[in-house]
Amino acid sequence: MIERLKQWFPLRAGESRLVFSLGFILFANYAAMGITKVVSVSGFLAEVKDHWILLVWAVDMVLLILATGIQSLIVDRFDRIKLLAGVLLVFVILYALLPLTFLSKSFPASISYTLIYLLNDQQWRFFPVVFWILVNDIYDPATGRRVMPIIATFAFVGTIVGLGIGAIDAKLGFGPVKLLLLNASIFFLAYLIAQTRLRTVRLAPPAGAQTSMKETLTEGWEFIKTVPAFAWSALGMLAAGSVMTILLYDVLSDAKLDLGSGFQSFYAQYNLAIAFVSIFVQGISAKIIERISLKRSFLIQPFVMLGSVIANFFIPGYVSSAAAQGFSRITYDTVDLSARKAFQAMVPNEKRGRVSMFIDSYLPSGGTILGSLITFAIISLGLRFGFSRGQYSLVYLGVGVAAALLAVFAAFRVRATYEQSMLSWQLKRRTRGASVLDKLDFGEDEK
Repeated sequence: MIERLKQWFPLRAGESRLVFSLGFILFANYAAMGITKVVSVSGFLAEVKDHWILLVWAVDMVLLILATGIQSLIVDRFDRIKLLAGVLLVFVILYALLPLTFLSKSFPASISYTLIYLLNDQQWRFFPVVFWILVNDIYDPATGRRVMPIIATFAFVGTIVGLGIGAIDAKLGFGPVKLLLLNASIFFLAYLIAQTRLRTVRLAPPAGAQTSMKETLTEGWEFIKTVPAFAWSALGMLAAGSVMTILLYDVLSDAKLDLGSGFQSFYAQYNLAIAFVSIFVQGISAKIIERISLKRSFLIQPFVMLGSVIANFFIPGYVSSAAAQGFSRITYDTVDLSARKAFQAMVPNEKRGRVSMFIDSYLPSGGTILGSLITFAIISLGLRFGFSRGQYSLVYLGVGVAAALLAVFAAFRVRATYEQSMLSWQLKRRTRGASVLDKLDFGEDEK
C-alpha cells in the first residue's frame, strides 16, 4: 500500500508538507466554487424568469474583463505569498457577509443569488492565476513537473466535493446561509495554512513597475492584428463565446421547465459528469492534436458546436440539450484549450501573456456578452408579441447556428493562413528549432 502511494505521489523527503499545504489551498477554492455554482444558478432560476440569467452573464463578463485587466497590473507587483493570503482573506470576508443578504427581509433573494454567482465567477478567474504563478515561483521546472500534477489533483477533488455537497443540498435542503458559512470556514482554514505553512518559503522579490492596462491591451491587440492566423483565431473565439452561451442557456431553461424543483440535483450531477469525462478527454487531447496536426485541430470545436446547436434545433428537451452542451463544453475545455495553448506557445515570452489574455479571456467574454444580449432581446420580443417558447427558441438557436458557421469559417482561415503566419517576424524567435508540440505538456498547460 505504501509503495503504491509513493507511485501516485512521487514526493521526496521534506516535500510533502509544502505540497499538501498548497494542495489544500487549491482544494478550498474549487470546493467552494462547486458549492456556489450549483446553489447560485438553481437559486436564481427559482426566484426569477430563466431568461434574466442572460443579463447576469453579460454583467459577469464585463466584471471578468475588468478583473482580468486589474489582475495583469497587480500580479507581478506584490509578494506572491502575501497576495495569495490577501485573496483568501477577501473571500473569507465576502462569504461571511453574503449570508446577511438572505437574513435581511428587505433584500431580494434574486439579488443575493446574483451576488453569489458573480463572486463565484470572479473567484474562478482570479484565484487560479495567483495560485499557479506562486507555485511556479516556488518550484524549479524539474521539481514542478513532478509535484504540480499532485497539487492539481486537489482541484479535481475539490470540484467533486463541492458539486457533491450541492447535490446533497438538493435533497436535504441545508440552505444558502449554511453553505456560504461553510465556504467562509473553508477559506479561513486555507488562509491560516497560507499564513503558517508558507511563511518560511523564500521567493525572489516582485518585479515592481509594469506597463499600464492600456499599454497591455494595445500591445496584445497589435500582435493579433499583424499575424493572420491569430486574427482569425480571435474571430473564432468571439463566435465560440456566443455559441457556448446559447447552448448553456438552452440546457438550463429546458431543465428548469422539465424538472422544476429537481433542477438543482440535476445541475450538480450534470457538472459532475462533465468533470469526470473532461479528465479522460484531457488525457488524450495531446495525441489527438499530434495525429491530425495543430492547424487542423482548430476545426474540431467549431464543428462540434455546429452539430450541437443543430441537434438542439431539431431535438427538443433537456436530455438532448444537456448532451449537446456537455459535449461542446468538454471539447472546448480539453482539446480546443490544448490546441490554443500550443498555438500561443509560439508567441515570444514577453508578449504571450497579453496575447493569451485577449484570446482566452477578452474575446470569449465579449462573445458571451453578445450571445447573452442577443438571446435576451429575442426572448423578450417573443414574450411581448405572444410567441410560444418553442417559437422564440428556434430563433435564438438559429443565431447559434450562424455563429457556429462563423467559427467554422474562421477555423478554416486559421488553417489556410497557418504557414504564412509562421513566417511572420512576430513569431521568428519561436519558430526556430523543434516543433512546439514536442515542448509542451498539455496537462500542465491546462492547469
